[in-house]
Amino acid sequence: MTTDPYATPAMNLPPTYSAEGAISQGVLAQLAGTKPWVRFFSVMMFVGAGLMLLAAVVMGLMGGVATMGKMGMQKNPMPVGVMMGMAVGYALFALVYIYPALKLWRYASGIGALLISGNMMDLESALRHQRSFWKFVGIMMIVLFVLYIVFIIAMVGFGTLAAFKAQGH
Repeated sequence: MTTDPYATPAMNLPPTYSAEGAISQGVLAQLAGTKPWVRFFSVMMFVGAGLMLLAAVVMGLMGGVATMGKMGMQKNPMPVGVMMGMAVGYALFALVYIYPALKLWRYASGIGALLISGNMMDLESALRHQRSFWKFVGIMMIVLFVLYIVFIIAMVGFGTLAAFKAQGH
């Protein structure tokens, strides 16, 4: 092959730097390797939410049965209010798990669509779902830290109040 010394210079850039905005094979390979794990965690979160809902229903039924005094539960080891409160808590936690599980599912689906099409819009869609997942996780972490701080302050306050009452103040 002969080269033309008078030809316009040409540069062979990798696909990621092309004018078309193509996605490199390396990026596609990394996302393809990530997809099964994202899908796995999504499914596990859905299963966890389902088990929490099941536990909520069982606790609610046990609390209801305990109030009626049926099935030999006259000596209920746990107060009915506590059982019903736990049932509501488990149901709320299950609902909280569904949103991030759905975001991970959509992220994995977006990766699948990207692997088929190689389209930049599919990459943006997948990354948007991933960003939504991490944003939700970050907000939940902030909420939990605030709740921990409030809980610690409340426990210290109750402990101090109990100590003052014990001393007769």
